[in-house]
Amino acid sequence: MLKRLLSKHRTSSPAVRHICHFEGVIDHLYLDTRGNPTIGVGFHVASQDAFTRLSLRNKHTNRPASRAQKRQEYSAFTRLPAGKTARWYAQHCTLHLPHSESMRLLELQIGTFELELTRLISPENGYTRAYQQLPDSVRLAMLDLAYNLGTTNLSSRWPRLLTALKREDWQQAAHECARKHVSKARNQATRQLFMQAANRDSMLIRLLRRLWRKLCR
Repeated sequence: MLKRLLSKHRTSSPAVRHICHFEGVIDHLYLDTRGNPTIGVGFHVASQDAFTRLSLRNKHTNRPASRAQKRQEYSAFTRLPAGKTARWYAQHCTLHLPHSESMRLLELQIGTFELELTRLISPENGYTRAYQQLPDSVRLAMLDLAYNLGTTNLSSRWPRLLTALKREDWQQAAHECARKHVSKARNQATRQLFMQAANRDSMLIRLLRRLWRKLCR
């Protein structure tokens, strides 16, 4: 189902595919594992006003939802119990967020997080390179962490990970990136992204050593 939805978007962005794979694309309100009202690609809906700003449609008629309908839906939703699956909440929702709108909002959020990571990861803050100069796999790993944790949380509560990043010790970064509240598969995928950079660096070092030995003969 997710692959079919993504194919409609026709995107080649690794970031979009990665985030969608692990966050899921849920077109109705549900409570996440922390009890936060959520919709789309893990979009937290902190208030009724935030929900009314979304471009929602009626599930049965596909007509745009009115502001009153949105307020009514959110108000009724807040009375539902926590701890249920996303599928369970679907039966209590009459409004949905179109897939195209989820993808549009996702790309906006990715752009925002990348801008915040660019401000955080820079030589001025003690990093060897700027965020945009890091290996592709490291940028994707950091984007996944920022999307899941929030950039403020990431910058203040993950000092050992950021120290490894400043040293460009990708193997240590892989060791420090595990989160408690996400799936084992997601943690493993993020770890593997850092290890891709570590393995690439190791290969480059081996090639340079081989070239040096040839030059010294």
